[in-house]
Amino acid sequence: MAAKISRRAFGQALAMQAAWTGTVGLAAGAKAGAAAAPVEEVAAYADLRANPRAALKRGEFIALITDYFQWVHSSQYIDAYKSVQPTFADVTLGVTPHAREIEMALEEALVSNADGYFHPDQPMSRAEAAAIVAKAFGVPLAEGYAPGAGGGKSPGDGAITRGEARAVLTAVTSRSVAPPQVMCKAGTTAPRRYVRISTPTPGATIHYTVTFDGSEPPDPTGPAGLVYDFTADGVLQFVNPLNSTTDFRLYRLKAVARKPGMIDSPVREFQWNIVRPRSGEFQAKLVHAATATTPAVWKIHNPAEYFQANAYYIEGSQRGLLFDAGEYGYQKGNLKPLVDSLATKPYDVVLGHSHPDHAEQIHNFTSAGVTLHLSALERAGLLASNRKDFQAAGNAARVLEDGQVLDLGNVQVTAWQIPGHTNGLTTIIVNQTGWVYGSDMWGCNRPHTADTTQYQGVKVDLFLSLVQQILANYRRSSAGGRINEVTNAHQEAAVGMQCIRNFERCFQQLIDEGNSIARPSIRGGAKGGDRMSMVGDMWRDRNWMAIGPIGKHASPVDYLSKPTTAWPCGVTIDYNVPDGFRKYSVLSNIEIDGGVLLGVDVHWNAPANGVANRQANKFDPWTYDYRIRAAPGVRSLALRPRALSNHIRSLKVNQVAVRQAEAVTVPAAIGSEVRIEVVSPDGSSTSVYTFTLAG
Repeated sequence: MAAKISRRAFGQALAMQAAWTGTVGLAAGAKAGAAAAPVEEVAAYADLRANPRAALKRGEFIALITDYFQWVHSSQYIDAYKSVQPTFADVTLGVTPHAREIEMALEEALVSNADGYFHPDQPMSRAEAAAIVAKAFGVPLAEGYAPGAGGGKSPGDGAITRGEARAVLTAVTSRSVAPPQVMCKAGTTAPRRYVRISTPTPGATIHYTVTFDGSEPPDPTGPAGLVYDFTADGVLQFVNPLNSTTDFRLYRLKAVARKPGMIDSPVREFQWNIVRPRSGEFQAKLVHAATATTPAVWKIHNPAEYFQANAYYIEGSQRGLLFDAGEYGYQKGNLKPLVDSLATKPYDVVLGHSHPDHAEQIHNFTSAGVTLHLSALERAGLLASNRKDFQAAGNAARVLEDGQVLDLGNVQVTAWQIPGHTNGLTTIIVNQTGWVYGSDMWGCNRPHTADTTQYQGVKVDLFLSLVQQILANYRRSSAGGRINEVTNAHQEAAVGMQCIRNFERCFQQLIDEGNSIARPSIRGGAKGGDRMSMVGDMWRDRNWMAIGPIGKHASPVDYLSKPTTAWPCGVTIDYNVPDGFRKYSVLSNIEIDGGVLLGVDVHWNAPANGVANRQANKFDPWTYDYRIRAAPGVRSLALRPRALSNHIRSLKVNQVAVRQAEAVTVPAAIGSEVRIEVVSPDGSSTSVYTFTLAG
């Protein structure tokens, strides 16, 4: 039998004396006849104490509800499969006060747009406020409100005040557990869905059941119910696996939130249609139309692919190139005819890296005489493969050098390489436009394949240095000196520099704060054992970024550099020991205006497949002597040194203290020296670099 708050208790909760004598019934879950729990103030509504007699507008009241539930608006995240955001004719995002909250309330069916208008500036009536609270919290509305103002007015007459709203919302949230909610949002159709279940009630436990064959899930309050904890479990991964015998799976989820001493939330049900056909045709979408000064760009994928790794065809006025070659097996389908239908010029293929979800179709191109370009390390990987199609493609391939320029006519593309995800991964930038294309580089912030990009091939500190260097190379390659757009093969849409800054910050915070900043991975949670580094909320920040795994929770830290003889390495400190991150006294990069650094070989691992894991002409944080060559006619240089840790005690250029990446002007006289000194955060280590001006 449903338990209800008595009229007297409800009136006391409202603190309205005789003004209201109505009652709102709460959902079943408490024992019949149990004493009502004392009403506690909810922090979210504490500010309503000010000016309690003031009437609330409709938009203001809706904002109170949505702020408590912390629902997510579709404008806050990137998801190609999300539903169209519903709205009202008189509500405009960015213009109407509380527009985001109003649209979310409509999406949650708390309000109706049957007549197309919301009237956000009109007063919110007590009757509608009660109905909205009942829908939001899943509590049955009882007899309603008794006349409060007299004069023959109906029970719902009169606007709800700030004090009344605070009292009723605090009463409900203090006694009844709020219903569970999910992200990504239910009702969508997509090739994958990563789902988190939550409730805004602090301390509540979520129980759930799930099926993937369309059948109704069991009651989550019964013995079949599983306990869900995001920290422990991570996201639920709803996929149509490669061994599936159907083209789709209909996932249905039931969930309830419970807390001792409070009334259970209602059981809610959600569903997602996961569509990944067992066979499919390649598809192309034009993302940039060609102009006299810019290339045409098509995004290519096959809906049958499991990881949904996009390829890109880029065409200038004289030539084109296909960046990556898809995941769909070359024996099941042929990507080349689609590219041929797009191409109006001869084209080559550039392979970002040799993982199968990016390289499956290369044989269909090389066997037809199309030139394949890839790094020496990735070519060695193909040649060492046990797949004959990969071996054949590797034999036919041309080695693509770091910094090599490919001419497409009206635009040029520069290839820059970086290890981490694989040893020889290649990225490209269209020089004239500042568009970057990365093959499993620059993270993956699409919600349905979160935290998939891993960079375990290089220690975090060295990788951060190489990231800063490749970003500087992009800026030098770009005609405008800017990176205007970045696209990862696993991205839904291109991102901007804020996303890249968050990517960099994922690694920087591990250097600055140590392992305390790491958290359980989105995939698998603490039970899975993997750690990750994350910046932003995957559902509330379009520029969120997560990288991982960076190691196991049950294992000692081993993702930072330490001395080794397995490959050439100048590291003398094991930064993995407790508080080892406080011992960084090295630079991560130095940028030079008016000249170029003559770099050294950087090694990060032992040779693989007979090829050294090294990059030439780079800055190495643990090499301390360098030469700089000034450009012809330049009399002074601007140096921008950057320490690896943001918490160093000091950074000095020729004995003068400078800030991180601050420009310091020095003469470009041949033979002159610049000395840079870095002192570690704990003061235990000091490094001195010498940069000599060469002729």
